[in-house]
Amino acid sequence: MLRLLSKPDKLTLAIAAISATLAQTAYAATTPTNNEVRKAREDTETIVVTGTQRKDLSHLEASSPVDIIGFEKLDSTGAHDLSSALLKLTPSFSLPSTPTGGFSSSIPVGAALRGLSADQTLVLINGKRRHQGANFTRQNYNGGRGANPVDLSLIPVAAIARVEVLRDGAAAQYGSDAIAGVINIVLKDAKEGGGISYRYSEWIRGDGEHNQINGWKGFEIGDGGSLTVSAFASDRKLANNTDSDPRPFYKPVNGQPDPREETAYRNWPFGSPETKDHYNFLANLNLPLSDTLSLYGFATYGHKTTVGLNFYDRPLTNSLLIQSPFFQQRFPDGRTPINIYKTTDYAATVGLQQDNGERGKFDFYVNYGIDQLKSFEDNQLNPSFGPDSPAYFYSGNRENAQANSALDYTLDLPVNFLSSPLTILAGVAWRWDEYELTAGDPIAHTEGPFFNPSPVIGVGVPAIYYGITDQDERAVSRNVKSVYLSFEGSPNERLDLGLALRAEDYSDFGSANTAKASLRFKFTDTLSLRSTFGNGYRAPSVVQLGYSAYSKTTPLINGVPTDVIQRTLLPTSEAARLLGGSSLKPEKSDNLSVGLVWTPLDNFSVTLDAYHIEIKDRIQLSENITWDRLAPIFSGTPYENIQNAAFFTNILDTRTRGIELTADYQLELDQYGDVNFKLGFVRNDTEVTGARDSVNANGDVIPASAIVGRSNISSIEEGIPKYKLVLSAGWNIEQWSVNVNARHYGEWVARVNNLATSATPDQTFSEQTIVDLDLGYRFSGSLEGVRINIGAHNIFESYPDYVNTRGTSVTKYSFNSPEGSLGTQYHAKVSYDF
Repeated sequence: MLRLLSKPDKLTLAIAAISATLAQTAYAATTPTNNEVRKAREDTETIVVTGTQRKDLSHLEASSPVDIIGFEKLDSTGAHDLSSALLKLTPSFSLPSTPTGGFSSSIPVGAALRGLSADQTLVLINGKRRHQGANFTRQNYNGGRGANPVDLSLIPVAAIARVEVLRDGAAAQYGSDAIAGVINIVLKDAKEGGGISYRYSEWIRGDGEHNQINGWKGFEIGDGGSLTVSAFASDRKLANNTDSDPRPFYKPVNGQPDPREETAYRNWPFGSPETKDHYNFLANLNLPLSDTLSLYGFATYGHKTTVGLNFYDRPLTNSLLIQSPFFQQRFPDGRTPINIYKTTDYAATVGLQQDNGERGKFDFYVNYGIDQLKSFEDNQLNPSFGPDSPAYFYSGNRENAQANSALDYTLDLPVNFLSSPLTILAGVAWRWDEYELTAGDPIAHTEGPFFNPSPVIGVGVPAIYYGITDQDERAVSRNVKSVYLSFEGSPNERLDLGLALRAEDYSDFGSANTAKASLRFKFTDTLSLRSTFGNGYRAPSVVQLGYSAYSKTTPLINGVPTDVIQRTLLPTSEAARLLGGSSLKPEKSDNLSVGLVWTPLDNFSVTLDAYHIEIKDRIQLSENITWDRLAPIFSGTPYENIQNAAFFTNILDTRTRGIELTADYQLELDQYGDVNFKLGFVRNDTEVTGARDSVNANGDVIPASAIVGRSNISSIEEGIPKYKLVLSAGWNIEQWSVNVNARHYGEWVARVNNLATSATPDQTFSEQTIVDLDLGYRFSGSLEGVRINIGAHNIFESYPDYVNTRGTSVTKYSFNSPEGSLGTQYHAKVSYDF
């Protein structure tokens, strides 16, 4: 854990130190000119390598829409990680920025594009597939309930040269998961130079203090080779913005309020989880072995511990757990259960490239990656083990591993009737996935020697169950074989055509064939049409196929102690089949995109794209099905104590339509510097087009609404803002920089499952605007290479609407609010480039 400053007001001290240093520094003529700064930025934002094999195209000349985001732009946002930076810069990107509560500490920090879920976007590093996290999003986050994404928080931002965001279906080019698009993280490749930075931030209330160090260094090795190493270390405290607890805490004494009521845990925190011991390391190698052969590789290691607080348990609660004598002895004033998740992630890729010039290029690589997520419970007690029960115990491990191997051959073949060479790619690939669940300490899921299910309050001693039990232990694996072929060429100077074909064979889902056709037609030198059409195939992840978990409490129901079991079930389990579950099927999609690219000036471009995405058999985690629906189905079965259950399902089909507008203008002001203006606008409309009833194991028809209710459907159709507008302006003048980023979110809706019986009405959340500001200064002279930045996220302290249930609990804002729930965040940063 970082402890870089010792006094409470670290932000004030950081700003004061920066200001004092600034006052002592004079202007020097050795400072790079504005044109040099701009040229360096343009050099990193021109060439596109994602979505095409051609090496002569910029991102504005490609047939698919691609955003190129250089490191400088990512860094100027003041964001603390890659996911946060992309949220600020990319209008198509959508995820809540501050998930809240205990379970949110386990959510991988992913990337969602075009209104779809985060695992429908494929993540690559240097063009190679990245493995996914070991857990999934359980909450209704932007239509992503059950999404199993790649954890972007494990990639050090200092290691990134640029990020290429392909906003287009690309399953035929890259395989499964590329339904919404592709994010390709291109790493720095440097023989010299480096940089180090320290950033401090905190929220306006003075909580959530965040210390962060980033660094990188390039080395020349061998004959013209390079090794670039990067590191990241971070420590972020809990950030909280909740109300006081309105509930009574103690039972009345002789009809009088307990005198402890006034001071009892009125302001317990329930906010954005603490993240500590967060370290990321990355190495990127490029080594020529001969004039034609080169070795390359990169490796990553990441570790973090996230600590999430759950709702406070009052001593008043009528539950055998709370009222058992051992609990009362340990927690006489109640307690806040704590979820702790420890993530360890590592991966390595090694490959050989042979470039034979006109005879083509071979690329062979293998990689392996694994994400491990261990869960722990703190502030706990298993009363059945008596007073010796630990308060902290291990509740299970989840491991998601993936290996890839591929051999590609590319050739630029001159063809007489084409105005450009025909670019051919042919390849074969193999992938192996495995997910393994390991049970936690037996004390987390067994009955101890003091177990006594008595109905008498103060005598009954229940057992508790948490996490992965011995019933859940399993390993699920599969392998995928692929062959693929693509052609790209220009029949004439105005027309570019492309075709990609892929055949895959899954050991668990059989074969799949996908194709994608692309076209770009140049009407004039400044106006072009681009279009793609293709189909996609996304198999359920092994996490979605293999995950199950268990929890149990023992309240008194009608005076009788009753085990209340919550289960995440395998979709093929007997219990899930009774509820309408069945074997998962792959998602199948069709994707159409049509757009215009207008470049009236060298420094001005506008793009407009419309898209249509249909998904059949969309993979989704079901509702938390409650006792009123479970009881008549589970009565008389071994599952009759299960009172809450969920499982993955395929019963929905969806259609997503949208438009995306981008504009980029570079304004040169001579002695007043230059200003880069960017605009992005996205409007999405997702509709559930099919919801199939199921037949359970008894032959009964289970309606779709009993498995995926209106709340879950609403999260898909209305759970993200109707539109998102992104505006940014970056002004560079001599040694100064000013960056403003603004995001405007449209309305979004949260619905309850049964409006007729719920005391909570549906709610439509208002539009919201978030504005960020970052001011930077680059030193010269004896301090050349030093730069300082100060700024704020959400400088106008915009908040989302209050939830309509405010006053009944501590919660003020919806967990799905896109931004703003924590108010304004200030930051200060010192960096040194060498």
